[in-house]
Amino acid sequence: MAVVRRWAVPAAVVAALALYCVGRSLWLDGSWHPWANTLAGVVVLGLGLAIGLDRSDLGLESRNLGRGLRYGLAFWGIVATVLVVVALIPATRDSLQDDSTIVSTGAMLRRTLIVIPLGTALLEEAAFRGVLLGLFAKRTTIWRAAWMSSVVFGLWHIPPTINSADGSGAIGDASRGGGSTALVVVGVVLAMTLAGMVFCWLRIRSKSLVAPFVAHWGINATAFFVAWVVSR
Repeated sequence: MAVVRRWAVPAAVVAALALYCVGRSLWLDGSWHPWANTLAGVVVLGLGLAIGLDRSDLGLESRNLGRGLRYGLAFWGIVATVLVVVALIPATRDSLQDDSTIVSTGAMLRRTLIVIPLGTALLEEAAFRGVLLGLFAKRTTIWRAAWMSSVVFGLWHIPPTINSADGSGAIGDASRGGGSTALVVVGVVLAMTLAGMVFCWLRIRSKSLVAPFVAHWGINATAFFVAWVVSR
């Protein structure tokens, strides 16, 4: 019974995130996702403080902001360099082509400067490297907490991956290119679980949520921009 009580709050947060993710995928028009996610990110951080996590638990201590920024920018730079090299080599350039990135310049800027940081990175970092990592770490070791948070992060991507299976982007192409939707979903979950561990490592090493937020924003934005250039 004590174990149940000990894990009740983290379980409730995971359940709430799952309900939000499924509900967003089923009932919210795609144009509303970024703004709903922005609001949800703020709510999640507020919830973390309300249920007893402090600024240190959430990676929000101002004294670690500079360290977090350095870690985030460094990791962003490494991945961005790899993406640019892949784009410059003729033999690998086609791997970056994605029909979903064929948009206007204005839409590209909106995606990279507004939608990705506020509509994606804010909520996911607040939820998975902030609140859940903090809650799990109070109940087990920090690296076990990181794995638990990362697995939930991987599962978080199931509804949007299923929704994208019939689309024109990379996920849709993979689903139609010989791989079943189920296999694509499993691949995305595994990839996002590993990505979650990388972001957790940045959060833990820097002691700041800024590190994974900056890296998440930078990597996603750079990947979209490079694919936009290659696909035009």
